[in-house]
Amino acid sequence: MVSIAVSKMSMTEFIFVDPGMKVNGQYYCDAILSQQMLPAIKHVAGDTFVFQQEWRQSSISLCQGHH
Repeated sequence: MVSIAVSKMSMTEFIFVDPGMKVNGQYYCDAILSQQMLPAIKHVAGDTFVFQQEWRQSSISLCQGHH
């Protein structure tokens, strides 16, 4: 799996998941979103941004209110 954030301002580096890693909602929230994706977005956009994505809602709902 590969993730990247793209905006009118810029884009983040590619974020890779190790081959064979099972990505469930908890791993996505903790390892991908919190530790990699959001810090990379904040580096590009500061604290003013809207995070929108196309992905399974069941996994995303685990992140709401988590961070």
